[in-house]
Amino acid sequence: NEYKSYLSNIRMEKLTDAIKEELGANHIMLSYNWASSKQLTEKVYSSLKQYGLPLWMDTAGGVHGSVSGSMAEAVENASIIIPFMTEKYQESKACNQEIEYANDLGVEIVPIKAQKTTADGKKYRPRGKLGILTAGKLYIDFTDSDTYEDNLRQLITSLGTSIIDPERVMKLLEEGQGGKEEQEGDASAFDSRIPITVITKDLDIASHNFGYTETTFEGPVLSVSLIKQLSKSACTLNESFGSVGCRVWADNGARGTFRVVYTTSRRIKVMSPITNDTNTITIKLQSIKFAYKERVMDRDVKGMELVKQLSKTACSQGVSFGFEGSKVWVNKGARGIFKITYE
Repeated sequence: NEYKSYLSNIRMEKLTDAIKEELGANHIMLSYNWASSKQLTEKVYSSLKQYGLPLWMDTAGGVHGSVSGSMAEAVENASIIIPFMTEKYQESKACNQEIEYANDLGVEIVPIKAQKTTADGKKYRPRGKLGILTAGKLYIDFTDSDTYEDNLRQLITSLGTSIIDPERVMKLLEEGQGGKEEQEGDASAFDSRIPITVITKDLDIASHNFGYTETTFEGPVLSVSLIKQLSKSACTLNESFGSVGCRVWADNGARGTFRVVYTTSRRIKVMSPITNDTNTITIKLQSIKFAYKERVMDRDVKGMELVKQLSKTACSQGVSFGFEGSKVWVNKGARGIFKITYE
């Protein structure tokens, strides 16, 4: 066990060195609620600190002067934020401000699930603002203390894939196998401890008649990139193509050959945008430059509700957003998060 731990450290250090280089002067921020996950956060902080990763945590000397000012500065200087998701976290005004500000600044969100069940015994899943901001995100489940070391390796891998090309991350992990394990120990057993298996697939995806389309994969998608554009319409990441959870989507007439990198790891899980009611889904729609925009859903729609307005322009049902048949639409500059209810 001591030897395996040593090998694990050597293997992950290649990746953590690359993460440190990519972070530059920035840090990884740990965001948590004191009452519900302070002990776990401190444990994860100590574990990551052993790899020399630049971290920010309020109780580790991160607060100077006013608390709100320190928190804002911490988010502004972060490349990655790790929210430790619990019921009390999502109910905390301060925690919500941190994660929302991070999202607005484009900070990468790598969530940790820190609560297994709710107070009434149901399976915990994030709700409200936290649920919206983490929908479709890959997360690590730290609720089982017996698998802590495996979860930690998975967390480091996810930190890597959030800011480094996933294929390079896997190469760094594979390089970490070189050396002593060839002279000592069981290499095959060691191979099975690599945190994730990554699959690369090239395929054509098309938005026909400027409609929305999705392709589902066997596991969470780590990245999608354009290899060759086949449409006259622009292929722009997160505007006309992108990924959510296990799905890759195209919209706005985008058509091309794409390279999709995904994992079949059972340890990586996805925050689904689907609610407990399987007939509803939460999506983001934007009327860019005040233009009419529609998305074709996979079923007929019977309801559309504004969850959060993102635009200064008013979002008024029937005027700047609405639905007809299987189509949902926005217009006149309306941008927001909408809950779609199917027939």
